[in-house]
Amino acid sequence: MLSLDAEMKEFLEKGGSAHFGEVEVPKEIMGVLQARGIEKLYKHQAEGIDNVRRGKNVVVTAPTASGKSEIYLIPIIEAALQGERSIVIYPTKALSRDQLARFREFALLGVKSEVYDGDTAAHMRERIRKELPHVLITNMDMLHFILMNSHLFRKFLSSLKYVVIDEIHTYTGTFGSHSSNIIKRLRRVHSKYSKKKLQFICCSATVGNALEFSEQLTGLPFSIVDARYAPRSAVKHTLLNPNLSDGVRESYTALALKAARQLMGNGRKLLIFGNSHSVVERIGIIARETNLQGIKIYRAGLEKDERKKLEQEFRSGATDALVTTSALELGMDIGAVDSVILAGFPGTVTRVRQRIGRAGRRGKEANAVFIARDNPLDQYYFENPKEYLNGEPESCYINPENESILKPHLLSLMRDYPAGIEEILAFPMGGQLFSQLKEEGLCKEFAGDWIPTRKALRQMRGMSIRSAGMSIRIYDSGKEKFIGEREEGMAYSELFPGAIYLHGGEKYVSEKLDVERRTAFVRRLGYETSEYTVALRNREAEVIELLGERESLGGQLSYGKVHISDEVYGYVLKDYLRDTISDRIPLREPLQYEFDTLAVWFDFPEEIAFSTDDFPSGLHAVEHVSIAMMPALTGADPAELGGVSYPAGRMYVYDSTPNGAGLSKIIFDKFERVERMALSRLRNCRCARGCPSCILDPQCGNNNRHLDKKAAIDILEKLKD
Repeated sequence: MLSLDAEMKEFLEKGGSAHFGEVEVPKEIMGVLQARGIEKLYKHQAEGIDNVRRGKNVVVTAPTASGKSEIYLIPIIEAALQGERSIVIYPTKALSRDQLARFREFALLGVKSEVYDGDTAAHMRERIRKELPHVLITNMDMLHFILMNSHLFRKFLSSLKYVVIDEIHTYTGTFGSHSSNIIKRLRRVHSKYSKKKLQFICCSATVGNALEFSEQLTGLPFSIVDARYAPRSAVKHTLLNPNLSDGVRESYTALALKAARQLMGNGRKLLIFGNSHSVVERIGIIARETNLQGIKIYRAGLEKDERKKLEQEFRSGATDALVTTSALELGMDIGAVDSVILAGFPGTVTRVRQRIGRAGRRGKEANAVFIARDNPLDQYYFENPKEYLNGEPESCYINPENESILKPHLLSLMRDYPAGIEEILAFPMGGQLFSQLKEEGLCKEFAGDWIPTRKALRQMRGMSIRSAGMSIRIYDSGKEKFIGEREEGMAYSELFPGAIYLHGGEKYVSEKLDVERRTAFVRRLGYETSEYTVALRNREAEVIELLGERESLGGQLSYGKVHISDEVYGYVLKDYLRDTISDRIPLREPLQYEFDTLAVWFDFPEEIAFSTDDFPSGLHAVEHVSIAMMPALTGADPAELGGVSYPAGRMYVYDSTPNGAGLSKIIFDKFERVERMALSRLRNCRCARGCPSCILDPQCGNNNRHLDKKAAIDILEKLKD
């Protein structure tokens, strides 16, 4: 039992025994599995393999360490022994290399497997293209470039049978919208070289819409297999809430390390999850300063050899604990783990389950500790521990027909394989986009088909499948060099003149944002400061097209296309150590950002507006706490959402991605749940007038003015169930 000076809640999650199934596996393949200690297969593994063999596209919903990989591994090896090939897509390079070892165990049967990604050396790539493997392990970024050079992979594509997409829940949002187009392009190119149809096997954590999402992502029908038959360790859960002192909550990172001290030692191994690189680095610094030995940092961005070394040290016991981001959330093989600490709620119930699933040795009780931060969502889940673990999982979302995403993929499609006019016009918005591409000199006719021009190829080299629309390139004016880029919408918030901008652990001050030339110039700050900047803004929303509406909570809920006008007119300079405002500075020339997107909007009943004291300030507070709850049901980062509320009683919540990423539709479907969560948080927060745990938003464009917690509670209590 942990002994710590903090609010504490505890409960035990019972373990579960395995259920086995029957499925015939070729003797030589079973021999390799037995060498790994696999004597028989779980019921869900048998069901999944059977569905794959019957030619179905299959999605497996599986917690960590549930044996999901055997469901695609066995059919892939069977296909390889028949001379057929497979592509396996993992979300990270580290996971690709970790899983390569599993496939290479079958090399003694003559099955060749290779990783082909951005870390693969040029000479190795050339060798792989000449000596084609049976199993090509890659990621979505590299698949995009493989397709654009499909002639080099003609033989591979002609014998391609299976496409595996692991951890499909990570392909949500803008990245998923790009990925959906890449998968459809893969199906098209494959059809040029083979008369057989591709078969897809997807694996997902337990999300709210795995079947629907798989079909959205690939454009194909699927069967679902639930991996509920794997054994589970019993888990002792501890939820901690740092104490309040003079209205300020104690450091959750320091509390995480106090818990770590009690969970480490005597051969016990621990993972501490932070929700960002900066949090992980901060925990590492505090560990060194407090002389807590045996803890090391593991995160994306480390060199491959350094990651491998850390993994080996942890497996061998040379390192007791790793402080990590989501880099170890996915199925990396790091050996047995006794305990996990979640330094902050990771955004969704699914990610909670993924992280907790890393702990557990057979026959031994695991420990899982959640430490709540000073924000509405963390505090909500501390107050509702049953929902923290077993609440409704988020729904994944994409909008593959976002115009900003479709346009570069239509161009890429022409590069993959010359496109006939019928194919172009059959592409979503094909006629309109084709006209734009011709007008901009980005495509040309070639032997009766259409291909990209040289100008287009130069543009395509800089294409990012992680963003929609244009990016702003950032230059260090002191060193006169390019240092990175930012999506246009985020640039208005972070790179306005005078903004303090963080990049690579360094602080810069923005000198100039030139939107027309899509450049920003920054200079190193040159001194230490605890100050940071927050943009002051005015936002307006205007409905363009109504796509759906329904009655909800006594009011009218709508969903559709909107035009957003977002003006940054100044900024405040804040001190994060003293939590004070140092200065309020107007911009010489306000920055105007306008875009069309998808949104949900709610018209509160007139009687609520007329009967609530200071209704506008209450509605502004409702907007804040509602948006704070939405990541739990959508998996979105809060930066992917924006809000506008009007004193007359309308509240908009919109996708921050130009043309929309698909978030608003989920909010439209789950709006009642969002508002129930918001009311629960407001009622349970112990502050008198509002605090960071309920209605205060550090990124509020109005600097948290005109907020009324009491009025917000009054508004939400008057809504009908």
